[in-house]
Amino acid sequence: MSQLEKRLSPNLRLEWKLLNQQKASSIEFLSLCEKMIEVGEFLLAHDVAKAGLAKHKKDRKLSQKAAHALSKAGSPMMATKILEELVAGGDRGVETHSLLASAYKDLWEYSTDLQSKKKYGELAIARYEEAYSTNSFDNLRTSQQQDLETQYYPCINIAFMHFMSGDVEKGRESADKARQICEKLKERGTYHYWIQVTEAEAHLLLGSIDEAAGVYMEAASSKEAQTSQIASTRKQALQIAGVYEDAEVREKISLAFPKLGIVACSGHLIDGPGDSRRFPPEAEAEAKRKIEEALEEMDANCGYSSAACGTDILFLETMAERGGETHVFLPFAKQEFIETSVRRSDGNWVDRFEKVLDQATSVHYVTREGYNGEDSLFSFCNEIMLGFTAMRGRGLDETPKLLTFWDGQRGSTGGTGELVDRWRANFNEPVVICANEVLSSLAGAGSSSSSTGGVSPASPPAEDKRGKQVSRAVKVMIFADVEGFSKVPEALTPVFVEKFLGGVSGMIESLSKPPAFVNTWGDSFFAVFDDLDDALNLAMQLRDYFSKGDWSELDLRDGLEVRISMHAGPVYEEFDPVLQRRNFFGQHVNQAARIEPIVLPGSVFVSEIMAALLSFGHDDFDFEYVGNLELAKNYGSHPIYILQRTGYKDSI
Repeated sequence: MSQLEKRLSPNLRLEWKLLNQQKASSIEFLSLCEKMIEVGEFLLAHDVAKAGLAKHKKDRKLSQKAAHALSKAGSPMMATKILEELVAGGDRGVETHSLLASAYKDLWEYSTDLQSKKKYGELAIARYEEAYSTNSFDNLRTSQQQDLETQYYPCINIAFMHFMSGDVEKGRESADKARQICEKLKERGTYHYWIQVTEAEAHLLLGSIDEAAGVYMEAASSKEAQTSQIASTRKQALQIAGVYEDAEVREKISLAFPKLGIVACSGHLIDGPGDSRRFPPEAEAEAKRKIEEALEEMDANCGYSSAACGTDILFLETMAERGGETHVFLPFAKQEFIETSVRRSDGNWVDRFEKVLDQATSVHYVTREGYNGEDSLFSFCNEIMLGFTAMRGRGLDETPKLLTFWDGQRGSTGGTGELVDRWRANFNEPVVICANEVLSSLAGAGSSSSSTGGVSPASPPAEDKRGKQVSRAVKVMIFADVEGFSKVPEALTPVFVEKFLGGVSGMIESLSKPPAFVNTWGDSFFAVFDDLDDALNLAMQLRDYFSKGDWSELDLRDGLEVRISMHAGPVYEEFDPVLQRRNFFGQHVNQAARIEPIVLPGSVFVSEIMAALLSFGHDDFDFEYVGNLELAKNYGSHPIYILQRTGYKDSI
């Protein structure tokens, strides 16, 4: 728990919020960025570095940290662009070359086709060798200590790349050099975390498995070890261990590392007046004890949950008591959530709700609008919560877990049963605290009957019972606009319209189900989908249609590109008297539209909500973090990602 206490002190999000960006020095930005990288807050670290660069332009260290954060967040392609600019500007430093090599190494790992894998592997080795060649290994005896400290990192990664590419002999030759460098540094009194794990990796590459596991364990348990460092080390160690035929090698190496302990939670609400007996108030103490035991067993330090009375709040309170992170997800406006899912005639649940929100590391709203009796918002909230959980696991190379307090029944829309099905289909078996067993353990509990499960409303708030009810539904929205349309000669406008709209029409016909709504105006396109996969396929087809198409008949030498934005959320479907058909309206339509003007031509930018939905169950698609960007028309800043096909088959 000492690791956790150090990791969470101080509150870095609050520190960032309070930083005077107009007056802060580059060192202040750099220091905060480094602390965020250490604890695994990679996306926020990138935003800090980017904000620092806006004020301190061309600051080399801030550029390096921005790229480092992007790589750690799972965005190596975006990181290479920053680092390649540094190299093109004359930066020959070991750190820049090593970071660029590391980004290429990630691209090598993520690539699925052999041609891309070979290309990125060669680029990674070349950059690591560039970094290593600053001082020759042959001069090791006379090298200064500072020079030695720049050598072990590129040297061990050269060994890793050769070993993983199948050249075991070359890999072990470089691994032995790295081991000797570490020995020299130890003789001179230098032996920090990265030197320790480099020595351990050299042992692993050389086949000394027990020795490697021992050094890894010692390094990971040291006071200086940070969460993100351990995650990075563990990932590479397990990759090497996976090459050995003996499965025991991977098991030994895996046991040498602790994990952050990422856990999502869902479960029953406390029974209200008139509810079936499922989670009565008198069962709270026993449920809390079971949750404490489960979280201890799971070594949980990072929690994701909604905040309904009962299971959710008990989970969040327990996580806070453990000193862990808590990330809270609300399906709609806070006050209405209190009325539907928190307030009960007995108990101080509202006060406890306010406290867990105050203590939360982050609070996310699916929509800040009201409930309107739409239970689909609870399902959508579950999807987003699981997506954020998966994204955090992806950043730290850790498989998250799900904890439930549940009676095993399927339940209602947005309930625990629905969430469990989704989890099982994409991750692993959840840890289930059986609600029926807790009931039966209570003296005189009697029989229990099952009803709905999970975060589900008790009753609509009073205002929802008055006036006309206008329903919303969760939809996926695409906006597209053609870059360079103004360059099309006027006389060729009919040719463009025929090719543009004809092409889009053909793409729509190829989908499994047509969009719920389509509209075009000039060179712009808007579509609304019920099915996420259809929306994703159309967005990528549309991008490729322009990027790879032949537009020479329009007298355009450079062709045409399209800007595409995607977002998902609850929207209103109403009759449009101008179009004389149903149309879609609301804040989430506006947000999708405000993303489109900032998209890089030839790209698809998606919202954080979309990235969360893509995080599991959509294996053909992937994303990279672009940054916290200002949207058009003063819509505020929002986290934005770039969509691509899995395996880096796309060129960005």
